[in-house]
Amino acid sequence: MNGSAQGLRGLVHSVSYPTSNQSYASDQQTLRDLYKEPEFFLALQELAADRTLSQPERLLASIISGRELKTKWRVKTLVPEARKPDARQRLFSFLEEEDFQIARPQLSLLVSVSRIELPRIFPNLPQLLLNPLLTSLSQLTASGTSSSTATVLLNTVWTINALVKEWRSVKIASGQEVMRMLEDTFAEPVGRMLGIWSERERNGLDDWVISEAGRYAFKILARFGQWHWSKAQNLQMPEGIQRIQGLVQHTAAHAPILHAHRLRVIYNADSPPAGADRAKLLHSLLKHLRATGKWWRTMIGIDPKRFCAMEGVTSGIGWWWGEVGGVVAGSDGAVANEDTDDVAYPKRFLLLGMLLFKDILPILSAEHPAIFTRDFVLSALHLLIDKLLPLTSTDLEGLEDEPEEWLISESVDEEAWQFEFRPCAERVLMALNNACRSFPAEQKVMEPEMLKVFHQAETLPPDDLRAILRREAVYCALGRLSRSLSTYGGLDFNAFLTHTSSWLTQGIPLHRILKRRLAWLIGQWVSSDEECAKLPIVWQTLIHLIAERGEASDMAVRLSSAIAIKECVDLWELEIVYFEPYLEQTVTQLINLMGEASTLGGKRYLNETISVVIERVEGKIMPYLPTLAQAIPGLWHGAGGLEGEWLFKASLVTLTTNIVKAAKGSSGNLMELVIPLIEESLQSPAKDFFEEDGIDLWQAGMYNCTSLYQPTRETGLIRLLPGLTVGLESNFDLMMSFLKLLDSYILLDAPGILQLHGAAICTALQTGLTWAKRNVDNSKRLLSTLALLVRTAPIAILAPLLITSGLFTFTLHALEDDKAAGLVLAAHLEVLARLAMSDPAVFLQMVAEIARMENRDGHKTLEETLDAMWRNFDYVADARSRKAIAMAAGSLLTTGHQQCLERLDGEFMNIFLDVLGEVQASQEDGGGTEPSVRSWKDEHSTEWAEIDGTSEGARRLQVEDTDPAFAIPIKAYIIDCLQRTQAVGLGPYWEKADAGARKSLEKFLA
Repeated sequence: MNGSAQGLRGLVHSVSYPTSNQSYASDQQTLRDLYKEPEFFLALQELAADRTLSQPERLLASIISGRELKTKWRVKTLVPEARKPDARQRLFSFLEEEDFQIARPQLSLLVSVSRIELPRIFPNLPQLLLNPLLTSLSQLTASGTSSSTATVLLNTVWTINALVKEWRSVKIASGQEVMRMLEDTFAEPVGRMLGIWSERERNGLDDWVISEAGRYAFKILARFGQWHWSKAQNLQMPEGIQRIQGLVQHTAAHAPILHAHRLRVIYNADSPPAGADRAKLLHSLLKHLRATGKWWRTMIGIDPKRFCAMEGVTSGIGWWWGEVGGVVAGSDGAVANEDTDDVAYPKRFLLLGMLLFKDILPILSAEHPAIFTRDFVLSALHLLIDKLLPLTSTDLEGLEDEPEEWLISESVDEEAWQFEFRPCAERVLMALNNACRSFPAEQKVMEPEMLKVFHQAETLPPDDLRAILRREAVYCALGRLSRSLSTYGGLDFNAFLTHTSSWLTQGIPLHRILKRRLAWLIGQWVSSDEECAKLPIVWQTLIHLIAERGEASDMAVRLSSAIAIKECVDLWELEIVYFEPYLEQTVTQLINLMGEASTLGGKRYLNETISVVIERVEGKIMPYLPTLAQAIPGLWHGAGGLEGEWLFKASLVTLTTNIVKAAKGSSGNLMELVIPLIEESLQSPAKDFFEEDGIDLWQAGMYNCTSLYQPTRETGLIRLLPGLTVGLESNFDLMMSFLKLLDSYILLDAPGILQLHGAAICTALQTGLTWAKRNVDNSKRLLSTLALLVRTAPIAILAPLLITSGLFTFTLHALEDDKAAGLVLAAHLEVLARLAMSDPAVFLQMVAEIARMENRDGHKTLEETLDAMWRNFDYVADARSRKAIAMAAGSLLTTGHQQCLERLDGEFMNIFLDVLGEVQASQEDGGGTEPSVRSWKDEHSTEWAEIDGTSEGARRLQVEDTDPAFAIPIKAYIIDCLQRTQAVGLGPYWEKADAGARKSLEKFLA
């Protein structure tokens, strides 16, 4: 490294002890500038190990060198091979470092180095960790925990744990080899460490060092167990399973001991240990307990049945659930939300017990009927409803202060069930219900009990907070169990909602709590029992809830109602007529609510509801579209810079897409709204969030519009075409989407777009074909678009563009590529055939022009082109395409060109005979259908389903149904071509044709 070691010391000192913000920034930049200096990080590592420096200086050096060397260890200019042995040795010296903050970055680097150098370069690494571990264990057994022993022991087991964690998930062969090496090296001594901890834990000794070492010892063995358990069962070794069984029994026995130890330390605050050691001990004990529970959950998740069959699992989880039940049952419904180490029952401890209970319920139901009894289920059910489902004081404060924000946070956090009591209780309730499926229909437990609880709650008028919270919790349980309850029967939903009118219109502010839950319950129940959507009382209730204002309602109630409306409308199995009488009121209220919602999250929920309504009612939304469309620009611009901006704007794009689909042919009037949204969607930063949504909106506009120039050329869809050609040339990931859009432009106005942007379109297609040369799917799709362009565009405009862009040359050369896929060759051949069908004389001129441009003989170039047509004909499988090639051959004959006429005897006549045999008309006069040539919509049912009922659907059918290869019988076409060719010299060529082939053709054409 350039510069003296003393200079580096001074720089590290300056950064660690800055004298001013300006000097700190300058010194920091100077330090960063040294990152590329050879051996700089090794010099910094030396400073981290230098005990003559202060703690901040050493810490800075350790953090930077440890972090940077993880990614630069292989860079020989920064870490020369000759210096690596010293660097490795220095890493192990940090095992003796008392300051864990300084030691851990270097030990973490050691683990990262192992990923690079094990098992070949640094095979003795495990042994170098084993030696200090064995020394520590012998000292621990002989004389207890001195300061130096504690330091080495904790740093060593921390490093071994990190090492095993790093390698456990490596699936390749070297990873398995290293894991076996680590297990062979560490399993026995780490097991001894766990045994020492177990003995002292059972004796109640308060030594945080032993506690922490025992925790790491457990985690190491647990990771080994998880590594074995995650293998296929036939690959699991018996000794590995035995270790797992032993560890399960150990954890089941010691979890209660750990917990009791915690409680003793917490409740005897005046007894030793005190101060920092007490805090460290409590922290270690709680983390050990949680590590045990998380390991059980992981193992259950991999193979629940086998793991729960091991001795100790059921009893261990039963103990944990019992602790949860004891705490919760003794509360007034507000379980303590505290989660610090010195709380007797921290939140995460209780949640872990609930999650373990949830995980084991299916096993208890199937394998332990003596445990999973009626009383067991009822006890759990009542514990959940009575104590864990009611709203807490924190919930009530949130609902009172910020109802909209509270509802959104309640709805969007899909992982809340792992971190919060009430969502977790809902998951446990559903798991309990699923487990009860094992009970026979006549012995159901939860359903009749739930109905009983419900009827009891309904008898109590919701006049005070206690009764309201009780009913709210019962409604929550009803919604979560709605599927099984609606199947079981016993709850008349119509009568229930009719009964709610007794309190729904009283105007009592406290009823807001219940109204929100009622709206949610309606959405849940109707989703489970779709026939209930036809009940008028459902819509009367929801419209009342969404329309009500004043102290007896709030945004949480109204947004919940909007969400419920979406769920009740989004039932595609039912005819939407049940909702139509309430459409006007619903849309009016949703539009009003859009203006009232203060958060983008709330507005997004409303967008989604309106979108679903539009999709379901289709054309009946037309009277409200102008109002909806007018609201979008203001909402869009108002969202700028706010939290959740991009999700909300994405929902606006989706809403606009549905508006365009509903407007159908009149969507051209919306283009001044639509086009700016599309343009912003395809630009940074918006494209990173909803680029595909913007493309969907663009495609919807193309499908439904009737003109590219409406309302004007500057504001119509034609304005977007240049951007489309640029995208086709540069964004190959979206090629398929862009080609679908280009097809729409071609179908709408091929002549117009060629006049305005023909060169750019052909260049984009040429670029795409060059890029996709060996990609069959992309090449076929590009050539499909090119063939459509040839079929719909005036040949006089198109031909020069095909030549100048290189597209025509590319196709001619592609047909000579003997390594190309047959499907691609067939697609290229169809392009040539369509050109020849469109105007055979122009086609021949194009071939001649290519020969001139390439300084080749024109006769030879045409010869090779006609050879390629015949040579690649058999690659064409589609009946319509084969018929098009036969028609192209017939059209070329009508030019009277000698080289074409010479092909009659042989290639062209064989093509005619093949196609006539394949698509023989059913009527002898040639005017009937050709069964093998199917209509486009039958041949492309998926694409047709997407455009059926749109303006593009009509345009596509117009093109496809008038396609000569579909509309004109091949027999009549060939007869016409031969008759016209008579005037340009067919006779001699016909006479010298093979007599057998000529006779067969005459027979087909008779």
